[in-house]
Amino acid sequence: MKRLVAVLFATLAICQYAGAQGQITYLTFGGGVNASMTNGLTGVKAVGTDYYSALFYGKVGTAEDALVQAGATATLNAAGYVSSASGGGVRLTDPLALDANQAGIFQVRGWSAVLGNNYQTAFDTWRAGTIPTAVLGKSNLVPQTPSAAPAPAPVLTGLQNFTLQPVPEPSVIALGALGLAAILYRRRK
Repeated sequence: MKRLVAVLFATLAICQYAGAQGQITYLTFGGGVNASMTNGLTGVKAVGTDYYSALFYGKVGTAEDALVQAGATATLNAAGYVSSASGGGVRLTDPLALDANQAGIFQVRGWSAVLGNNYQTAFDTWRAGTIPTAVLGKSNLVPQTPSAAPAPAPVLTGLQNFTLQPVPEPSVIALGALGLAAILYRRRK
């Protein structure tokens, strides 16, 4: 009998923990959100399977480079946007998931599909500069508090438009470094 009570208690605890995880709606258009992604090379909104996007999140105070991906990578099915057909409601379920009603920060990241199908691979390839027409970018950080199911999942209120940029040309970086060196040299004299 004690064993049955212990198993029942453990089952209820697991169900309670699973139900306490938060959920958020990953949309960049709709529900009061209107934040598009634009290709910085062409000036045209990023659209279609040529681009990927993902939602990243963490607890309040998490460093931007420590945010984790929530859900699957999405394509941009409307001009510059992740809409319900590509993003939908993302329920945070990995081990670092935020509990319902626990404040978090969220960020949308986008990139050219030729860079890879996940953000880290895309970032590494972009930074290497081997594909000069590829672009990558991130949105502003958006504070939001996930809700518990079955309540409606909140949207990313406060999300702003952002531009996917090409990797800076090495010559531009070198020119900037040269200018900085000249300023420092002049200061020493």
